[in-house]
Amino acid sequence: MPALFVYILFGLTLAWRVLPDRRTAVKCWLGLVFGSVALMWLPCVFAIFFGFTMTAQYCGLAAALLGTAALALIRGKKTAWLTRAKLLEPMPRRDVTGLILSAAATALCGYLLYTHVLLPHEDGSLWVGQCTYGDLAMHLGFVEDLYRQGEFPPEYSIYPGQLLDYPFLVDAASASLRFFGLSLRMSVIAPSLVMLFAVFLGFWLLADKLTDRLGPTVLAWLLFAFNGGFGFLYFFGPYEFSDIFTGYYTTPTNLVDMDVRWVNVICDMLIPQRTTMAGWCTILAGMYLLISVLEKSCAGERARRETVLLAVTAGAMPMIHTHSFLALGVLSAVWFFTFLPKAKKAGHAKDLVLSYVLYGAICFALALPQLFVWTFQAASSGNLLWWNPGWVAEGNWLGFWTMNCGVVFILMWPMLFFLRGDRARLYAGAAAIFLLSNLVAFQPNPYDNNKLLYIWFMLTDIMACGWLWQLLDGMKKPAVRGAVAAVLAVLGTVSGVLSLIREAISEYQLLDADQVAAAEFITGNTAPDALFLTGTAHTNPVSILAGRDILCGPGLYLYYHGVDYGEREKQVRWMYESQEEFEWYADEYGVDYVYIGNGERVDYAVDTAYFEASYPVVFQQGGVTIFQISK
Repeated sequence: MPALFVYILFGLTLAWRVLPDRRTAVKCWLGLVFGSVALMWLPCVFAIFFGFTMTAQYCGLAAALLGTAALALIRGKKTAWLTRAKLLEPMPRRDVTGLILSAAATALCGYLLYTHVLLPHEDGSLWVGQCTYGDLAMHLGFVEDLYRQGEFPPEYSIYPGQLLDYPFLVDAASASLRFFGLSLRMSVIAPSLVMLFAVFLGFWLLADKLTDRLGPTVLAWLLFAFNGGFGFLYFFGPYEFSDIFTGYYTTPTNLVDMDVRWVNVICDMLIPQRTTMAGWCTILAGMYLLISVLEKSCAGERARRETVLLAVTAGAMPMIHTHSFLALGVLSAVWFFTFLPKAKKAGHAKDLVLSYVLYGAICFALALPQLFVWTFQAASSGNLLWWNPGWVAEGNWLGFWTMNCGVVFILMWPMLFFLRGDRARLYAGAAAIFLLSNLVAFQPNPYDNNKLLYIWFMLTDIMACGWLWQLLDGMKKPAVRGAVAAVLAVLGTVSGVLSLIREAISEYQLLDADQVAAAEFITGNTAPDALFLTGTAHTNPVSILAGRDILCGPGLYLYYHGVDYGEREKQVRWMYESQEEFEWYADEYGVDYVYIGNGERVDYAVDTAYFEASYPVVFQQGGVTIFQISK
């Protein structure tokens, strides 16, 4: 934990030193974002030279400490930036409200993380929740692989020989914390709490910036954090209301049979999808800083500090979350062209162009190496870019969005006719993302375009609530205004709240006690780079808990990352079921151990007699047996 605090301290010092005139809440938020980015990136920079080792961790930590000291000691015009008065300056009510709501939402997420990330039971098994039963296992494997093997750039531990081109930096942050004594469970939970708080507070501050009023900011924040459409109507028929709390993904925000796909951001985006969480943490800061740069440049004011911070944040994003990097790129391009006429009219076009030149130069200098090493390779290796009109809507496109996005989508239409000035210019960027995401898919699974679409949703939510509040101002009776806002808030959040209740009470066993014991044996008695033959189920203790390479992991992950795993998956079956095939491929790949558990016995006709007669058993407990192949 001290290592995490060092990076956060660096981020806070950077925010206070570089942006001394910003409100305290803004500096706190941006400090958390900068600290999180430093935690993800600094150890990796040194890992290029030293591998992902303790040496790289110490160097990253030293860089953060030296950076903090340098920022604290440097002198300039703003020498009173760290005075008691500055630190304890009173915050406006709207910032206090945002901090309270963000802390409450983070506490809720903390409970979900506590119960959903490897919760140990008395019998030694490890449990998760509904939303973490799938993706979490992959992320845990990435964390342990980086921590145990130290290879950088890393390869897929679930497909050795293939460069890990999936955005892995949030898992690298957890792996860094493993070096400083945190358990696998806590290394996931601790940085997640920081980033989640930054997401909730960042959305609040962005909404506050664009609406400049407490009422619409509160409503927009609620419709974001507890988002949901009208899917709750299906539980008055054909589904029973109780199905929400007992079924597996039968919730009002995730009901695929009824084409309900606009999931609640907490349940299905922030908690299970760690890259999305880290991506939103950074893109909200990017949008806030970019809007500040546009405002200052169009007014002829210097925006160098904001521009540099924006450029570094954006340049760090490709391997944090590629979709967020793409979304920020689309916004940056559209906003440049929509704000350029305004800047020309004010006589400040040169200021805007120079700000963008500086922004682009720094951003691409940082981003291009990532894109060439990882992203472009991933894009060329699989079906990651294809024509897909309508996204995942089946049948009635307008009905799909109305049912899924609910109140926000309905409010969007009248809002479009009343947007003027800067808000219209800004919303053009959101509209471009929506159009692009409804025409082109950026992964084999078109559903993943929601990682772009939620950026559109954020801006639409904020703009729609701002317009609504202007409309409500025309109502003479405050009680009527309050009632309308309350009804819309309930309609826009009831599906999300019901989904969150379901998530809070869900529990599923990820690994049983025998699998956990096997992982503990592997960790203590095998080489970190040992290669295991296992089944391809995603509930695999060898990769999840021990961080060891397995010959072929689940297609559940590999297919959607563009990895052509089909042939090796067949070879795994042949090796379990045929003596000749096993001996051939074991020698070709250099298999060190064979893992046979209950899952392997169910999925394959395992030639158990051959393994027992040919190789020594090094571990056996319950349904798990491990054979040593290499000598």
